[in-house]
Amino acid sequence: MTSATLTSGPGSDGAADRLGRTWQNASDAATLRLSLRELRLITERLLQAQGLALGAVPAVRDLVLHAQAAGLPALQFLAEGLGQADRDGSGRVEIAAEAPGALVVDCLGQSALVVAPALLDLLQAVPGERVTVWAGRIEHAGLAAVLTHQGTDRGVVITVTPAAADTAPAAGLPRLPKALAGDGVLLVMERRSPELPAEPELLRLLPLVGSLPAARAVHTGVETPAALWWSLFEQSAHALSTESVTSLKHAGATAVDDNGVIEPDLTDDVDFVGGTAMNSTNDGGQR
Repeated sequence: MTSATLTSGPGSDGAADRLGRTWQNASDAATLRLSLRELRLITERLLQAQGLALGAVPAVRDLVLHAQAAGLPALQFLAEGLGQADRDGSGRVEIAAEAPGALVVDCLGQSALVVAPALLDLLQAVPGERVTVWAGRIEHAGLAAVLTHQGTDRGVVITVTPAAADTAPAAGLPRLPKALAGDGVLLVMERRSPELPAEPELLRLLPLVGSLPAARAVHTGVETPAALWWSLFEQSAHALSTESVTSLKHAGATAVDDNGVIEPDLTDDVDFVGGTAMNSTNDGGQR
């Protein structure tokens, strides 16, 4: 995959990223660079189309964005589709055991990106300088690595390690229930200052976008295989309403009759003077 050249068609002024457009790679038509704005929009539609509970969509959408910006295969995960456990749980997790500064969590067979918002909340909610969470019954465990990038914005350090169950006792976790004794993900949060980049622009963008990979992507975009992106783009359309008389009537202020025909715009024939409507003709005379 070659380095992409930002182009937005003839006459481009190089400001395509600010307009939120997808950039076609001029040197390699097999790849695209996506703006964060478009990546966020299509991801939100995809999650809705794949059946994730609407209340869970915004948080998962943002973590998909951070994961893809960090080089994790988040869009490929969406291409494979959410599982039934993801749709049923929609990010809900259960605390199976706890001890001071440590939790054992049942992810109910859901994917790491779907439960990542809840895991992040739990890490922050438990008091102590060091908090450990074991996440069991979790799918696509490698995508949980996105959480390592969330600590920088929050002033903490988060370490994510896909691990076997025999790691749990060494990490100071309570005894694991049998259902969670398989492989899982070990999360450790330390309340200490993370190492920050020296670039002033990244420091400025970090609190605005929520992770260093996303801060870099504000200027560079997120490089993605074109075939994968357009496939997801088409799938995301299933979240949109089909065109109908009803949808046309709810598409803003356009006047539409019962047959879906757009009615003439009469606003130019009405003057409002002192709160009183006065009809007028084109030649200035009164009717």
